[in-house]
Amino acid sequence: MLRENVIRPKRGLAIRSGARLRPGTYSFSVGEDEPALTVRARDAVIDCTDVLLRSGDAGSGSTRGVGLRVLNSERVEVVGLRTDGFQVGVHVLYSSDVTLRNVRCERSRRTPFDGNGEPERLVLYEKSEWRRYGSGIWIEKSSGGSLIGCAAAGAQNGIALDKAARVLVIGCDCAHNSGWGIHLDRAAGCQVVGNGCSDCGRPGDELSAGIAINNGCSGNEMVSNDLARCELGLLLTGAHNERSDDNLIASNDASLARTVGLLCAYSDRNRLVNNAVRGGPIGIRLVHARDTELVGNVLEDLDDAGVVIESGARALLRGNRVARCSSGVVLRGPDGPGAPPVDCLLEDNVLTANDVAVRFDAGCRARLAANWESGNRAFLVEL
Repeated sequence: MLRENVIRPKRGLAIRSGARLRPGTYSFSVGEDEPALTVRARDAVIDCTDVLLRSGDAGSGSTRGVGLRVLNSERVEVVGLRTDGFQVGVHVLYSSDVTLRNVRCERSRRTPFDGNGEPERLVLYEKSEWRRYGSGIWIEKSSGGSLIGCAAAGAQNGIALDKAARVLVIGCDCAHNSGWGIHLDRAAGCQVVGNGCSDCGRPGDELSAGIAINNGCSGNEMVSNDLARCELGLLLTGAHNERSDDNLIASNDASLARTVGLLCAYSDRNRLVNNAVRGGPIGIRLVHARDTELVGNVLEDLDDAGVVIESGARALLRGNRVARCSSGVVLRGPDGPGAPPVDCLLEDNVLTANDVAVRFDAGCRARLAANWESGNRAFLVEL
């Protein structure tokens, strides 16, 4: 009979094969970016049930280091681990097909306050800035694998997919983070499904969101996530000539967002399908986006507008329901320099009980095919 490999965690431990960590609470003081424990293994299961790794600095307000780093590993599964008070709870780096199951990372790093006692505003586009923020779980330069039933809530940033490919994030709790619930940067082919990212963001910070997707993310799927009551439900954007294209945003609930439910900017060929935004200022906003499809979305009781399209080209709005909004659909030029959107098509939408069904700027080129409208105070108004 084989003897079970039971290991007592200690600072600097490198785990190179399947093992069970001895249950208990372990406190480690580690340096910036230093891991308390490291996994370097292949075809291994690391059972961390009833194990809590706690930063020795957790009570001081200084969050440093990494609870567990999975490095240069293949087909590894980490089960049941809890971390508390590190800059990053679990960091997967240069690895493939790593699964984190029921991992819970608490009190990861938050950004410091500025001179006025307010949190620093988030920087989304520069990795040198946002990587210092920390995260509950950080998947970096890795491919494949899954995050299943994990929790990274109540801090600043929950889960980060950074230059990650084909990672599945399903059934995770990333709610009540002050920055981003789930953050994708240069990620491709990832699936983010059925996660709780509600109540994320900080008032007045237009880059904080339940899900933030930026800088060259392509071919990802965001499906059936709870994005309610966030500053932004979902933000999809790009910068530095790295547009985020060909992503699917489907069946998410971004109701009661404080600014916008779903915002797509500087991106092409994205599809927003069967999402719901009920309550809040704006349901869906497109900014300098091209070839975007809005199909089957439900946008109701919005104070400003159901859909706002600023600049860009060739947006398709088909089969959406827009009801009881100040404006149903708005097509306009941006606040700064730029032209109104062109070559947009609105067809088979239900526009009902809005103050104005469609508003548009002079110079906007759009075709209104057969749409269903009733109970609007006005149907078509030029801004």
